[in-house]
Amino acid sequence: MKKQEVIILREPGKKELVVNFDKKGGEEEVLALILADQPGDYYLKILVDHKVGNTFGRVMVRGVAKNGARVRVEGMIKIDKGANGVDDFLEMRLLLLDDKSQAVAEPKLEIEANEVKASHAATVGKIDEEKLFYLTSRGIGRKEAEGLIVEGFLSEVITRIEDPMIVSKLKGKLVG
Repeated sequence: MKKQEVIILREPGKKELVVNFDKKGGEEEVLALILADQPGDYYLKILVDHKVGNTFGRVMVRGVAKNGARVRVEGMIKIDKGANGVDDFLEMRLLLLDDKSQAVAEPKLEIEANEVKASHAATVGKIDEEKLFYLTSRGIGRKEAEGLIVEGFLSEVITRIEDPMIVSKLKGKLVG
């Protein structure tokens, strides 16, 4: 049975999560949103520790930063010796919405087993000017176009959240 963990970082501060796989057949998905719209430091650290094999994990982080926010995300997939049959992926995507904000994504893999599938991906960037041009050339104002792009970017995580209470709290409260 798959377990799901949801992390939402809305204010400057620090959150850490450790996911321990200590039973074969374990499945867990970690979904994280960072909505950094105030000046300050936002720090998220995630460790996924596979102590045994035949486990499945996914970590998906989406974050946006504006108004001088500084975002730092560190993630680690650790696979112990002999933990064969692990399948895990760590993905971090951060979007800067102004020139005053900063973001750093640091994914890491520590693999001591041989027969595993583990990888990571990370990006930090700004809104694509071509996407903005496309939307504004169709009569959408720049601010609304930015909001639509941010909403689409964050929806990659939001649509995966299984808890309807969390989803309803997020509706209309996104950074844009």
